[in-house]
Amino acid sequence: GALLGKYLELMKWIAASEVIEKASSWRLRDELIGVLILRVLGDVYQSWAYRAKSTGGGPLPVDPEIYSGADVALHYRDFDPRLLLDFLDHLVKQKWHLVTCVEQVDLDTLRLLGLFREGGEDAIGTAVDLPDLFFALRSPEANDVVNFSLELLPSVLETKRAGGAQTFSMDGYASLERRGNIDSLVLSEFAYDEDLFERKIVDGELYYYGHEKEREEERRLQYILVDSSASMRGQRQVFARGLALTLAKKLSLAGDEVWVRFFDSRLYDTIKISRTGSFSIPYLLSFRSERGRHYAKVFRQLVLDLTRLRREARRRVVLYVITHGQCHIPVELVTALKGLAYLYGIIILPSSEVALDYLPLFDRHQIVTEEALASREGRKHRALDILDQAQNAAPGTRREVARG
Repeated sequence: GALLGKYLELMKWIAASEVIEKASSWRLRDELIGVLILRVLGDVYQSWAYRAKSTGGGPLPVDPEIYSGADVALHYRDFDPRLLLDFLDHLVKQKWHLVTCVEQVDLDTLRLLGLFREGGEDAIGTAVDLPDLFFALRSPEANDVVNFSLELLPSVLETKRAGGAQTFSMDGYASLERRGNIDSLVLSEFAYDEDLFERKIVDGELYYYGHEKEREEERRLQYILVDSSASMRGQRQVFARGLALTLAKKLSLAGDEVWVRFFDSRLYDTIKISRTGSFSIPYLLSFRSERGRHYAKVFRQLVLDLTRLRREARRRVVLYVITHGQCHIPVELVTALKGLAYLYGIIILPSSEVALDYLPLFDRHQIVTEEALASREGRKHRALDILDQAQNAAPGTRREVARG
């Protein structure tokens, strides 16, 4: 009785904590709740003296109908509670360790995951992402990226999705076009005499009403490359990943398809962003490179990938490269990329004056100076300035260099 009283007191204290109160008001999926339980109880469980704790047990049926109508009291009488009571006693003895683990849960990370679940999409992803999520909840570096992202997201979430064709009050029609069905033909076209009418049909010069539709040929693929080499650690990494996360969200909400990839001495897996702006946040927060740099190899592979993409999909590509001032890419590879995509470079915290031979080949580039990252407000304003300008980046935009 005394043990259960102490356990109940501990649970009431945890339930009244700020972490639990705020988290309970958010829409957390079962996968995330499971990771949170592991985050809080993992160390305490491992310190439990029961030797067979790691052997596990048999799987339980997951169909809830199997348990309906079960006599709980009858089954409990068949259950030996000594092991359970021993674990509860261990929890009570580790009270302050458990309380500390609860208080260490990062609410900002939970909030960020909630913001990226709009439209019913899952920002956590599949079970493969759960180790990334566990690492993100424990990593101070990931927490820095989360905090920076949350400073930028309010302005990003105001982004309106780009529409398709313009809308006119024409019984659901949206535009005038040169091709269409006969039932969409503009009525005034029948005023031509028969010979002229037939000639206009042959020459494709008649006008048709076009239904409202998204003009797929105007949709762009926004391709974001993030340097993850050791040269990007510290402030560069926080700025780069926070900017990439919010930029991907902003561009996807505007209606474009967005891909994000890390690179160092190789190109890593592509993160494809849904049109609601949802994607696997834990991977972006927790990814850590253990390789060196080989930019020639990376961008040679990128040229091949974009060449294949253009051949198969014929999409307009806007390529963002988020890197540092010592990212030396062979000029011939940048020249080849320029024929495949609109190039937008973001050079973060150069150690000295930027001296990159290929930089004039970029259609646009931004240089984020050390002064801009020296303060929290300066970092925020510089990132928001890049975000405001990035959405308008497109083939044919005039070349512009921005510093700050």
